[in-house]
Amino acid sequence: MHKDQVRRFYEVLWDAHDKKAMPSILHESFSFRGSLGQEKRGLKGFAEYVDMVHKALGDLKSLENQLKKNEI
Repeated sequence: MHKDQVRRFYEVLWDAHDKKAMPSILHESFSFRGSLGQEKRGLKGFAEYVDMVHKALGDLKSLENQLKKNEI
């Protein structure tokens, strides 16, 4: 992933919880293994995971400050 794409992943998908932006950030057959051990495939599967995490943890924010510090 490129730096801008990584930032958009966290800022748009996680922090803003903007699932409509997924096609512009992720490939349609995106495969993801979350820190909770769940494996998801595709935009729909990833959207379900994002919803589950946000529902469980509320206003979850990414590691944006760490990304900025490390200038990833």
